[in-house]
Amino acid sequence: MGAKRTAILVGAAAAAAVVLARRSARAHALTDPRLDALAPVAPRSERMVRSADGTEIHVAEYGPEGAPIVVLAHGWTCGIGFFTNQIRALSSDLHVVAYDLRGHGGSAIPSPGRYTTDELADDLAAVLRATVPDGQKAVLFGHSMGAMSIVALAARHSALLNDKAAATLLANTGVTSLVTDSRLQPGPDVLRRLTAPLNRAVLAAPLPLGPVTSATLPLIRYIALAPGATRENVAFCAHVILDTPRTVRGGFGATLGTLDLRLAVPHLGLPTTVVTGEFDILTPPAMGQRLAADLPNARLVEIPGVGHMTPVEAPEVLEREIRALVPAIVN
Repeated sequence: MGAKRTAILVGAAAAAAVVLARRSARAHALTDPRLDALAPVAPRSERMVRSADGTEIHVAEYGPEGAPIVVLAHGWTCGIGFFTNQIRALSSDLHVVAYDLRGHGGSAIPSPGRYTTDELADDLAAVLRATVPDGQKAVLFGHSMGAMSIVALAARHSALLNDKAAATLLANTGVTSLVTDSRLQPGPDVLRRLTAPLNRAVLAAPLPLGPVTSATLPLIRYIALAPGATRENVAFCAHVILDTPRTVRGGFGATLGTLDLRLAVPHLGLPTTVVTGEFDILTPPAMGQRLAADLPNARLVEIPGVGHMTPVEAPEVLEREIRALVPAIVN
């Protein structure tokens, strides 16, 4: 009994040591002074907004009340903090509204099966109703799955979109064939088509990804950023991505694996800027080019030297493009 108890205690101590080591490494990475520029911005106010299915959505607001409104919708496995650059740059003179997509950040984890683009559209609709006063309009900026939310909103809540929004910016996104048209898997197109069922299953699987380590960073760089991305930007994105609960990652992964919003695209008639990154292998430039060509009122901006994470990799370009749409609110 004594030996067994000792073994149990030793095992528990070892497990605790591993947990503490991981927490220590994580804390060290997050307090790296080189990452100070990406530290979260304190919001002016926060609230929870209830979506159509009852899921509570976390909303944060920044900048002067009464100023032109910009609404930020982040992508898969990200959160409000992903937009730190945009919040800092825009909130000096604009009213910035940012929200955590369901299951991400401070928003509630939805019930199983509630990870569809319909729910994403309903969530954004609830945010717009709560934050954009009657008679006013906003610029909507969506990155990746956040941009898909805007496209889905255009079909599902078209009257609300036209009432609450003046223009949109869609960055690093696509509306269909994400698995077969991405460049995540090297090789010819025929190989991606053959392995598509397996890749969809992997996307939907709630696999544990573990903590951020020196071994994790090269993988995150390959998947999400450009080859020349700074170590600080890679580390920041790694922490954002790996903070997402794996059940949420898998739930939305299943949706992305079978995504088809092509019928929603014609409903988005607002002035729209589509942004692509030269080295984006998740949503390659060809996806953005097709989307811009299919939208009724769009212009295309292609950013050289960046990957999928343009809000982190090219914040100055995105600030410029967002501000270029603000006059649409006034006019």
